[in-house]
Amino acid sequence: MKRSASSRLLIVGSIMLAVAALSAAAAFAATPTVTKVAGGLDNPRGLAFGPDGNLYVAEAGSGGSECVAGGPEGEACFGFTSQISRINGDQSHTPIVSGLVSSASPDGSGATGIDGIAFKGNDVLGIITGSRDQIPPTGLSAATVDKAKHQIGHLIKGELNEPGSWDNVADVGHFDFQWTLDNKSLVPDQFPDANPYGVAVGPTATWVVDAAANTLDRIDSHGNIKIAAFVPNPASSDAVPTCVAIGRKGAIYLSQLTGGGNVPGSASVWRYTPKTGLKVWATGLTAVTGCGFGADGKFYAVEFSTLGLENAAPGTGALVQVKQGSTSPTRCSQRARQEPAPHQEPPHEQRVRQ
Repeated sequence: MKRSASSRLLIVGSIMLAVAALSAAAAFAATPTVTKVAGGLDNPRGLAFGPDGNLYVAEAGSGGSECVAGGPEGEACFGFTSQISRINGDQSHTPIVSGLVSSASPDGSGATGIDGIAFKGNDVLGIITGSRDQIPPTGLSAATVDKAKHQIGHLIKGELNEPGSWDNVADVGHFDFQWTLDNKSLVPDQFPDANPYGVAVGPTATWVVDAAANTLDRIDSHGNIKIAAFVPNPASSDAVPTCVAIGRKGAIYLSQLTGGGNVPGSASVWRYTPKTGLKVWATGLTAVTGCGFGADGKFYAVEFSTLGLENAAPGTGALVQVKQGSTSPTRCSQRARQEPAPHQEPPHEQRVRQ
């Protein structure tokens, strides 16, 4: 998925929608209650609760002052305005990791920067979307290029006990870009490309989905990267996986936006274990931008628009519950049907070794 498509992903960060999702995860309601918990954010993306009970948000930033013309989206301006922030009780936010690379249009829209975030203990891990292989070859200062190359596409780790500091864990974007270069036949009209996007943390590994390479990546504690699975192409374009979550037994679940030209209902939820590989778990979803398990153990997804990405319009997004084997999700704004929900994972399943 080239940047013209990947930039469409960048409008999915919504604090209010996330709060609605958290409320619906406890129980269905005829009219969900949406409560604003923060404002003044700079292109918000991924969300995660920390061990301290606070909500944290990735902010893609608004680019910077060094601009390059002629890209697929027009002029792109680079800077280091992306960050990870803690949401405070008074609706303000406090940066805990800042100075991360950001690219945006001159007006600050369509930004790329830090995207998915997840916690492991007091460590917050985040993925900066893109790849150093895609940095414009001319038009930027040497200092900006050098700094950007050490950030773009990287999985990073910050510590809540040491706000402001962070470390590089793995260069996922470059690894995926090179993998697509070696596997160009999988999506010949779009590879090579890389856009690491969503992240989930397991007991022994971190998992990243790449919305351009269409891969599920496993990163071990030493920063070694392995492509665990390639998400197959749908009827049109490519898969565009956008979210990843870990089930109670350790299996990996992911869902997808799907590239241009796909009709509503073309997205699936996929389940991965090292033993079974990647298998379809549910179908009939549309333009998924977020997913995960609620406190009730059920699987939920955010659909950017039930009309599909290309026909998206205000008010057409949805929070849905997804059941194993289902061919159509259930909107959380509807009352639950009076039928037993299947187990999210078989009760006899052995815990997956990650």
